[in-house]
Amino acid sequence: MNGGLSDKTVMIAAAGCDAGRCLADACAQAGARVVVLEQTASRARAVARAWPDRIETLGLNALRPDHCDRLGAVWDATPLDLLLHLQPLRMPRRPGAAISAIPALSRALLPGLAAGAGRVIAVFRAPGPGARAEGLAYDAAMCALAGHMQEEFGNRAMVNALRLAPEGAECSCGARLWPAVAMLTAGERAGPCGSVLHLGPE
Repeated sequence: MNGGLSDKTVMIAAAGCDAGRCLADACAQAGARVVVLEQTASRARAVARAWPDRIETLGLNALRPDHCDRLGAVWDATPLDLLLHLQPLRMPRRPGAAISAIPALSRALLPGLAAGAGRVIAVFRAPGPGARAEGLAYDAAMCALAGHMQEEFGNRAMVNALRLAPEGAECSCGARLWPAVAMLTAGERAGPCGSVLHLGPE
């Protein structure tokens, strides 16, 4: 059992993808209470199926700032130890919405993050060879986002991004992500923050 997440609360935004299912299972197996956010109930239930006693589902569009604000108002200062953003993987064709939603949801949950271990991790994939200008611009913006969020949030949260290699099937990226997530959550309010960790090919 991973001591870093045992008895902790983890929230996974846009969890209805293979990476979300893999990470939800791994966090639950590590002893965490997991809350998965997904727009459709069927996708949310699919994520929770393996660990129904540890994974809770919440129907919410993690790309809509108004949904994020409503969740924050309800969650308030309930301790939140880890917030995983998978919007760029779940909705790769909506880069503008994803890059706006990540800080919006984190900001809405900031009282809970400050009360808990306060780790925020955004996950995205690097553009492939021959990517167009908009893809390169989105990659640059995602690389800069963690640092800007860290500056805004100060010591209330620790923000990082995980940048996956451009190649490889999405179904394997959850397994590739889990060691990095486990490493970042191994300590209490310690470790790197405001930075991007580049992960090699799956």
